[in-house]
Amino acid sequence: MEDIQTNDLGPEPHINHNDTHPIFGYDYYSFDDYVYAYDYEHEYSIFDFEIVIYGYIWPVLVIITCLFNCLVIVGFLRKHMRTSANIILVSIAISDSLTGLVTLPATFYVFSLEQMWLSKDWCNATMITRLYISRAFHTISVWETVLLGFQRFLHVRHPAAANRWCTIKKTIGIVAVMYVLSFLLHMYHAFDSKASNGVCNWTLKEPCGWGCAYIWTSFILCHAIPCVALVVFTTLMLRSVRQRPASTSFDNNVTRRREQKRNMTIAVLLIVVIFLIPELPYGLSYMLTMILKLSVQKILPLKTNRIIHATYELALVLSFHLNFWVYCVMMRSFRAVIKTLFKMTRCKEGTFSNLERERTSSQKMSYELVGVSEKEAEDVEM
Repeated sequence: MEDIQTNDLGPEPHINHNDTHPIFGYDYYSFDDYVYAYDYEHEYSIFDFEIVIYGYIWPVLVIITCLFNCLVIVGFLRKHMRTSANIILVSIAISDSLTGLVTLPATFYVFSLEQMWLSKDWCNATMITRLYISRAFHTISVWETVLLGFQRFLHVRHPAAANRWCTIKKTIGIVAVMYVLSFLLHMYHAFDSKASNGVCNWTLKEPCGWGCAYIWTSFILCHAIPCVALVVFTTLMLRSVRQRPASTSFDNNVTRRREQKRNMTIAVLLIVVIFLIPELPYGLSYMLTMILKLSVQKILPLKTNRIIHATYELALVLSFHLNFWVYCVMMRSFRAVIKTLFKMTRCKEGTFSNLERERTSSQKMSYELVGVSEKEAEDVEM
């Protein structure tokens, strides 16, 4: 949720002839100085809790999450691990990391250094990175999660269609389209100036027009449809799994593959639940904001808005991090790759010969990763 403000609710710049001006440092300034302040310095309201969250906690969480996502990317991009589902997991790791990384320069400058007065360039940079670029990357993550759930749904309910449509080439193409459409969706924030009248914020004007149209479109495409789709896919997938008859085969390989598919269904369910924990309440608060705006021409106070947004962003970056542990717990092949990567960093004598045997062994194991079909596994082993 952006720092939405209406003209009557926006904070006024702290300019008082009886107080020392925060920029010029003297008690009285002329009209020319007043104009200079409004032209070159713009107030960005900072609350105490934001200094703690964005100035100290947020950078640490983002950096830790990015480091773990690097392991995800390196692990799933190894030659014997490349499948359509793993390409989605890599893409999610990349977009999740960029969602937080692009905000670090502005959040460090504004919150860590407690800069309440920003130049026009810093104001626009801060608002655009947070409202446009970061939101675009997160929207990509949202729809990549939907794609992951949809592919898993196909593998459970329609395996033949999954083998035909869930290929690496088609998956990469779909992800590329997501990048283009996501940045086009949020382009509303790319060109309008957020610094005006001495204040740095995004103001909904009266009538709000394109601003309200953007917010409703963003809510529908980034929250409502993805959440509903994931709930539907997961429900149908679990129902289909329950309806399957119990296995009577004495073949250990068949039994192991069925157990692995069950584990992957649980893994996808966990990823979806982790995704929905921050998205559902935030989507509801987003909708409430717009209902208030349209019905009574008022919105939540700025501090309340910021508290909701900060809580959401903390939950979001934690959910990014939790995905790594889902992979570790539910995917045996991923655990084997991570162990191999850590052993490579030790550079002990004889390590590389042992790693080669481990890699060969991991290639021969059944491919239990999310959405991996038997045909894909056979192609990789060839």
